[in-house]
Amino acid sequence: MGDFTFGSSREVLPLCRKHDEDRDMCCEDCKTIFCVTCGQTEHKDHNWGSIKKISSEKRKDIPKISQAIRSCVREITDSLSFVSQMEYEQEKRHSGQIRQLVKQQDDVVNEVFKLTNANIEKSKGIYSRCQQRLATLKTNLSNFKQDLLDKAQYLDTHFNFMTGFQLMETKNDAEALMIEVNNIDLTAYGHLPCFFKGKMDYAALKTMYGTLMDPEIIKVSRIANFKNFSNTIVSIHAVSSELAWIHGWDCSAYLLNTGGVIRNTIEMNSVSNDFVVVNDGIHIFTDFENDEVKMMDENGKISVLVSTKPLTPIGIAKSLEGDLFVALVDDYSFRLNTKSKRLIKLMSTDGEEMKTIEFDKDGTTKLFTKPHRVFQNYNSDICVIDQTGQSSGVLRVLSSEGTAKFEYRGNYVRKRFDPRGLVCDRNCNIIVSDCLHSFIHMLSPFGEFIRYLVTKQEAFDAPYSVDLFNTSLWVGGKNGDISVYRYISDPSD
Repeated sequence: MGDFTFGSSREVLPLCRKHDEDRDMCCEDCKTIFCVTCGQTEHKDHNWGSIKKISSEKRKDIPKISQAIRSCVREITDSLSFVSQMEYEQEKRHSGQIRQLVKQQDDVVNEVFKLTNANIEKSKGIYSRCQQRLATLKTNLSNFKQDLLDKAQYLDTHFNFMTGFQLMETKNDAEALMIEVNNIDLTAYGHLPCFFKGKMDYAALKTMYGTLMDPEIIKVSRIANFKNFSNTIVSIHAVSSELAWIHGWDCSAYLLNTGGVIRNTIEMNSVSNDFVVVNDGIHIFTDFENDEVKMMDENGKISVLVSTKPLTPIGIAKSLEGDLFVALVDDYSFRLNTKSKRLIKLMSTDGEEMKTIEFDKDGTTKLFTKPHRVFQNYNSDICVIDQTGQSSGVLRVLSSEGTAKFEYRGNYVRKRFDPRGLVCDRNCNIIVSDCLHSFIHMLSPFGEFIRYLVTKQEAFDAPYSVDLFNTSLWVGGKNGDISVYRYISDPSD
C-alpha cells in the first residue's frame, strides 16, 4: 500500500478495534467516526450515517466552513494582537508602578528625614538654651565665690584695724551675698531633654504608603440571570443584596429579587431616564419629556420636585451629603456652540440649587458634550459619563469643587468606548459598563484600567446600567436582561 497524502483522492479507512470493521460511519451529534455496528448499538438514537453520504451533503457547505475557518483565524489574529498589546501595557504599567513605589518610598523617607532634622534642630535649640543658662549660673556662682572669699580674707586680716563702720559694712555685704547664694534654686537648672520613641505602627505606615492591588484578588461570579422585560433597563438601583428597583423605557418602576420575581410595581405616569432611591423608599427621578425632576413615594404618589426648563434632566445621583446631582442639557445634539448648555447641578432634596458645574477652571471651556450619568465617588470625586456621539463617550472625573481631574476613553482593546452604566465601590474603584462592546471596566480611583470584571463565559450583552450593594453587583442590559454578580474586591469580604 502506498503512502496516503493529505488532499489526495485515495481514501484509507481504519478498522474499528471492537468489531474489526471499516470505520466508515459518522455521528453528527457526537462528532465521532465508527463502524456500522457501533452505530447500530451505541449511536442508534443519534443522527448518524455513512461518511460517504454525510460528506457528500457537507461538501456544498465547504465554502461556508472555509469562511468560518478564516473568520476564526482572523479572531485568533486579533487575539494575538490583544495579547501583544497586553504584554506591552503590562510592561509599561509594571515599569511605571516600580517608579511610583520607589518615589513613594523616597517621599516617606524624606518625611522621616524632615521629622528627624526638625527634632535635631529642636534638640540643638534646647541644648543651646540650657547651656547658656548654666554658663550664666556658673559665672554668677564663681563671682559670688570670689567675692565671699575676698571678704572673708579681708575680715581675717583687717578686723583689728577696721573702724566700726567698715566692719558693719563688710559684714552686711557678705551676708547679702550669702542670702543671694542661698536663694539660687539649682532645681530650676536641672533640665534634660528626652526623646520619646514612637511605636512602629505597620498598619498606619502601610496606609500612609499605599497598597499595590493584585487584580486577581477581585472575584466576580454570576449568581443570577433573568429576562423579565423586552426594553432597555435604563436605570437600576439596588436597595439590598437581594432586591433592586429598575426603570425601563416604560412608565413603571419594578422591584425585583435575585430570582427575577417582581415583588412590587409602581406606575409613574412618565418615562424616567435615571433615578435614585432615598429615605423611606422615595424615588427621585428625571422626567425628560416634561423637563422635571419628580418624587414618587412608596405608594406611587408623584409630585414635582423642581422644573428644569428650559433644560432637560437626564442623569441623577445622590451626593455623599445626601443632596442630588442632576445632569442637564439644552438639547440632545452632540454639536456644541457658544450658547449650548451642558452641565451638572447640585441641588437639595427640596429642589434648592446649590452649585452649577459647567466650565473648567478657566471659566470658558465646556466640561461636557452630553452628560448622561453621574455618580459621586466615596473619595468625593464627581464621576460623569459624557456622551460624545450616538455610541461613543468618555468618563470624566472632577474634583468635589468641579474642576477636571482626569478622563477615561476606554483601554487599548477597542478604539471606541460607549460608557453607559456607572458606580463606585467602597475602595473608590470605578465600575463603568461599555454598552457597545459588552465590557464592564474596573478603574482605580486615579483612572487607571485594572481589569474587565466579567469573563467571556459570563459575558453580558450590551450592559446599560449598573449598581452595587455590598457584594451584589446588578447589571441591566439594553435588551432587557438583568444579571446579578457576587463582587468581591476585598479578600476579607
